Amino acid sequence: RRYDYIRGVDSSTGCGNVGYFAGCMTLLSPRILRAMEQIFEAAGQKVWWADRNGGVCCGRPLKLAGEVDASREMMRHNTALIAKHGIDTLVTSCPICLKVFREDYNLQGVEVLHHSEYIQRLIEQGGLPVELSGNTYTYHDPCELGRGCGIYAPPRSVIESIGILVEPAETGAGALCCGSSIANTAISDQAQLTIATALGHSLEATGADEIVTACPLCKKAVQRGTQLPVSDLAEVVARNLRE
Repeated sequence: RRYDYIRGVDSSTGCGNVGYFAGCMTLLSPRILRAMEQIFEAAGQKVWWADRNGGVCCGRPLKLAGEVDASREMMRHNTALIAKHGIDTLVTSCPICLKVFREDYNLQGVEVLHHSEYIQRLIEQGGLPVELSGNTYTYHDPCELGRGCGIYAPPRSVIESIGILVEPAETGAGALCCGSSIANTAISDQAQLTIATALGHSLEATGADEIVTACPLCKKAVQRGTQLPVSDLAEVVARNLRE
């Protein structure tokens, strides 16, 4: 592996200076944070952790609460931070943050990737050593990542590089919702649990050993509706890194 310290470009990934914006929900999911740390380390990628110590948000909660001016100020603050650290590629584990950074920010010259896209790129370019396991996984498409951002293939490609993928009956653009996100403000907790349980039954019907999703909020919601283990995509990748 060769690292160009002058330009800051890792020749194995072509991602340049990488920034990682975990997002508020990911910060509440320490296993995902640890998995991403292991992935960055295994890839030999130097990373600027934007919100590791808290204090930074993408701005969407403020916007939804009607605090438009405060939201814009937060976005200006984040934009300046990203520019200050010379970030070329911004990676996030939160589909909501991904959508906000792509649609509400004006990050000139910065590529914004969901961690599923980033991990897929690393694997395809030989920058991340993973190995096949004998596990069977089923994948839940998060609403914000799939229908919201059109990202369906990268998570599946990553899963197929480490195990066997089996699809539920409702998948892709027709995938079931986990029952959280905006639902938290619109329906009762019991109604959310009913939705999560229906999703859990659909995923269990695949006969998979484990459920994989790619959103920290979905992970917490799906866990309420199933007895199967539920992991974020980064977690299963970290468990299957080759020594």
